[in-house]
Amino acid sequence: MALEERRGVRRAVWALAVLVCLTGAVLGWVAWDRSHIHDAAVPGDVLVSGDGRTLTTPVTWTGCEDRPQLEAHESTRTVTLVLKRKRHAFLPKGTVCDGWQDRLVTATLHKPVGDRALTDAVTGSTVTPFQASRLAHPGYLPTGYVPADTALLTNNTGSPYERTKTPAWTSSYQRNAGGGGDAGAVSIVQTTGRTPQIPGTLATINGHPARIQEEPYRAVTWYEDGYTLSVRSEDRFLTQTEFMKIAEQLRQ
Repeated sequence: MALEERRGVRRAVWALAVLVCLTGAVLGWVAWDRSHIHDAAVPGDVLVSGDGRTLTTPVTWTGCEDRPQLEAHESTRTVTLVLKRKRHAFLPKGTVCDGWQDRLVTATLHKPVGDRALTDAVTGSTVTPFQASRLAHPGYLPTGYVPADTALLTNNTGSPYERTKTPAWTSSYQRNAGGGGDAGAVSIVQTTGRTPQIPGTLATINGHPARIQEEPYRAVTWYEDGYTLSVRSEDRFLTQTEFMKIAEQLRQ
């Protein structure tokens, strides 16, 4: 064999060896990295889009995690939901995980949910979603408010979110998000059925008896057409007239 041919063979062998080592390292890294991923239940309310193919739920996570991913596994009779949570690698034991964040996450189905059962992969419980076609939308919002990619001013005060007993959804809007004292938030909480009456000042929304509360945020709550509706606000610049106008101009 000529000298150049032998050199070429050696280079090819070395290249193959390097490729094998790199492949092994990558596969080892992927396997090790995936060891930090675990399945978690979907604790919050679930919204089904109008076409039946997009599922949305609110999630919370700490600074020690990546943003959770919502996955949906389909069969002919069921759609099974699971949250994929991933803890950051190289974190020392005993790391304090603060910096809570919350956002909405979605999963897209190949086919509409239809009459298939929606279940939680971890708990095995049935998930009864809220239909987007039944959502109440604001006919009026003050200038500067835009839809928020999170659920603000919900029924739940802790973390993570907890699914309500009957299908519900919170639609939130923000003004000047991250603007400190100049920021504002408005949420519309819609719960199927009549919830227990809350204390507060008596009021009327479009002929329906309502209650107004001022703590922990301003809220007006009433029952209408099969749903308990609550408009809530944390905005020191929002006047009482504007606040009531939001409630009075909700449209389903």
